[in-house]
Amino acid sequence: MPKVILWDADGVTLERQKEYFSQRFARGYRAPLEDVTNFFKANYRRCQAGELDLKQELAAVLPTWGWQASVDEFLAYWFSTDMPDQAVLAKVAEFRAQGIACYLATDQEKYRAANIRETLDFGKLFDRCFFSYELGVSKEEPEFFTKILAELKVQPNEVVFWDDDMKNVEAAKAVGIDARFYASIEDIRI
Repeated sequence: MPKVILWDADGVTLERQKEYFSQRFARGYRAPLEDVTNFFKANYRRCQAGELDLKQELAAVLPTWGWQASVDEFLAYWFSTDMPDQAVLAKVAEFRAQGIACYLATDQEKYRAANIRETLDFGKLFDRCFFSYELGVSKEEPEFFTKILAELKVQPNEVVFWDDDMKNVEAAKAVGIDARFYASIEDIRI
């Protein structure tokens, strides 16, 4: 029985979307898809690492994407699409009731992280939330997990991790965590 379970957000504890927000936005607002996609592959990743501020970065690009409202309204629109996966969260509650500590471990910049922690109540549903912007490194890097292990003072073999992206699973495995690919609720068993 593990002491700790780490959970990904997008596609695991947050419902899997049919397409990325950037694709939905570009189509719905007739924004240039390539520009939107490039932003999320470059500047947004730097926001997730805590290097840049998302609001400042968006202020520079939203007018070119045809967004007429404020940056805060854009973020509210975006974050309103985040839907907790209630079946997965029931598993989180079940494991916590058994005495297994459950932590969110996800690549997020500070504004979306705050929305997840506070508005979606993940700050109460999990023992703690670990966000890449705070750790200064992405989940695709083994260092993300070594920092969490050090913070929690646990050994890798005491931890299970679920993620729907194989590169993150491999990064966790690289430090000795029992990392598992998540495709559906049936995958959640220990």
